[in-house]
Amino acid sequence: MRDYPNLVVVIGASAGGLQEIVKIVASLPASFAGSIIVATHRDPQNAVPNLLPEILDARTQVSVEEPINNEYLSCSTIYVGTANQRVEVVEGGEFKVEIDATRFARMKRIDDLFVSVAETAGENAIGVVLSGRLSDGASGLAAIKKAGGYCFVQHPEDALFDSMPLEALDRVNVDFVGSVDEIAAHIVQIAAGRTCEDRASAAIEPGQACSPGFISMGETDMEKRGFDI
Repeated sequence: MRDYPNLVVVIGASAGGLQEIVKIVASLPASFAGSIIVATHRDPQNAVPNLLPEILDARTQVSVEEPINNEYLSCSTIYVGTANQRVEVVEGGEFKVEIDATRFARMKRIDDLFVSVAETAGENAIGVVLSGRLSDGASGLAAIKKAGGYCFVQHPEDALFDSMPLEALDRVNVDFVGSVDEIAAHIVQIAAGRTCEDRASAAIEPGQACSPGFISMGETDMEKRGFDI
C-alpha cells in the first residue's frame, strides 16, 4: 500500500561504502524535507555499540537516530539500525525492526529495506546503491523502479568495490549513474521545495517530526578498529 506522502531516501552500501555514505549525508541541508535510512552489511558481532550513527552525526546537519520498532519516520532525520537488525518500513511510515544476526539476513538487509520502502512510499522513494560486494540492493532497487521511485547507482569505476553497483545496473534501468557527489546533488535537488506532511496530511516545516516518532575520510580510528560496513 503506497500511502506514505513524504520523501524517503534509502541508501545501501557494503565494503568500501562508509566514505560514500558520509559524503551524501554531509551534503544535506538542515531543512532536508525527507527521511534517510541507511542499510549496510556490518558484522552483527559488533552490533553494540552502534558506531555508525555517531560517525554520521558528527558530519551532517540532519538529525541522526536509530529506528525504533512501531515508531514512525520523522522528517529531516537519518536512521541507522544496529548491525544485527532488519529494518523495514510499512504502512504509514511505521518502522518494523527485528533482531536477526544470521548471515543470510545480513546479506539481504538492503533488499529487505528497499522493497518495504517501495511498497510504502512508491514514487516518493529514492533508492541509492553504493560500493559493496555481492548483489544485495539490486532486487530492492528494481522494486523501487517498478513503484515509480528514483533509482541512483554509484558508477562502478567510482566505487571501491563494484559488485553491488554492477549488479544493480545489470537489473535496473536506473535514473542516474555517477559519482557520489553527483548523486548527493540529485537527492538535494529532488527534496528542494518539498514539504513534509504529518499523518493527518497537514503540511509541516522540514526539521519537525512528520509523525510520532553523511568529507573525505582516510583510515579513521573506526576503520583501524575493524569497523566495516
